[in-house]
Amino acid sequence: MDICDARCALWRALAGMVLLAGCSTGRAAEGPHARRPPAGSPPVASPDFDASAMRVRTLLEQLVAADTENPPGNEARAAALGAARLQAAGISYQLFEFAPGRQNLIARIKGNGSAKPLLLLAHIDVVPTAGQSWTSPPHRLTEKDGYLVGRGTTDDLSDAALDLEVLVLLSELKVPLRRDVILAWTGDEERGGEGIRWQLQHHPEVLNDAALAFNEGGGVEIDAKGKGKLAALHVAEKIYQDFTIRTRGRSGHSSRPVPDNAIYKLAAALRRLGEHRFPPRFLPVTRAFFLATADSEKPPVGAAMRALATARGELPGDALNALDENPGIASLLRTTCVATQLAGGTGPNVLPAEAKANVNCRILPDETVEGTRRRLQEVVGDSAVEVVAEVSFGGSPPIPSEGEAPAALEAVTHRFFPGIPVVPYMSNYVTDSRQLRAAGILAYGFTGLALTDEDSSRAHGADERIPAGSLRRAMEMTWALVVELAGAH
Repeated sequence: MDICDARCALWRALAGMVLLAGCSTGRAAEGPHARRPPAGSPPVASPDFDASAMRVRTLLEQLVAADTENPPGNEARAAALGAARLQAAGISYQLFEFAPGRQNLIARIKGNGSAKPLLLLAHIDVVPTAGQSWTSPPHRLTEKDGYLVGRGTTDDLSDAALDLEVLVLLSELKVPLRRDVILAWTGDEERGGEGIRWQLQHHPEVLNDAALAFNEGGGVEIDAKGKGKLAALHVAEKIYQDFTIRTRGRSGHSSRPVPDNAIYKLAAALRRLGEHRFPPRFLPVTRAFFLATADSEKPPVGAAMRALATARGELPGDALNALDENPGIASLLRTTCVATQLAGGTGPNVLPAEAKANVNCRILPDETVEGTRRRLQEVVGDSAVEVVAEVSFGGSPPIPSEGEAPAALEAVTHRFFPGIPVVPYMSNYVTDSRQLRAAGILAYGFTGLALTDEDSSRAHGADERIPAGSLRRAMEMTWALVVELAGAH
């Protein structure tokens, strides 16, 4: 049989194993229940983190090979792998199908109920690889030059494997817990988050009792020598919103041009939008981030960050201009909108009846989609140009950067990276945390993987990678954080 047939046979075999424990139709699928320790049990043994890291690597290799590129997703393949691992460990799990061939995997280890649950969230879909120049097969985990290379290694399959291993260890070592620990592998994060959205709408009872959650979005940044620079704690994110800018004109033969041309009108509207910048301003989280990270940036950018964060009244224009050298930081101060797609006309010799563009906006979390749409309409300055908001991905306000979870994360981080700053921050990109926050769960972004900026920048790109030796420390750090927050001290 060819490669496709072999791969399909593998998924069918795995699905058969999973179906021994339950169904894959969206109803709960239960595996054997893990036993909890009796009261007065002796202290639990320390995990063998070397062995755990090897298991994480094996599962990561399987998840990369599952090829859950989205679209189409096919997350049921990855969910089958996780379910089989949980079943082997004797842990209950549930499978929920949110679309054909697409599943979420949920599992829970029970605590004594003296505190509300902790949720460990990771997504199991990955972005496409088409058109990218990989130096090894993207869906085969390849070790080379000290790195593990493969699609999803940083975003977000390593976290999924780490979280599942933590749950297995909690069960195997019979760790006394004061709160339940919930594992959630969800799908479609890369295309809008339908997996977690469906879960909260159709079966919220399996996870919405959580008080705290950890998800992707933050972590420790290290330098090229492996020394910790800072730990970023994700507490807020911009709102993702697409708008369609549409113009209409008089159609006809191109040999008889008329002034009422849809493409020219669209071009004029886009020019005005391109020249517009939303006003800059600080949120509390971004001011704290600027002050904490200015010293780690290039001197001109760092100086601009300090000048802006300490300014009284109007923000200094020269500092704003200097900050444009780093668009990722500059964009934290304002809502941004940029044209990303164009379409118009029906033929090379036909005057266009319609032209349209997609404008992608990243909106500050305390602003609104409708307010942004109105502002775009004002900037266009032509009521005949339509500005239409497309389907909303949703948003949520920032969550507190102080409290039980941030304190635990800081304490654990300093065990592994003494003295580095732990910095709350807001991302320009969106994660599934926004949906949890909107549901009242304090969802923080933090991963145990310590990466350089170069490693992090390869997410979504060719030769996505993590250091080959990073899983051991990531496993130990993730374990320490979960025990710190959930253990019955």
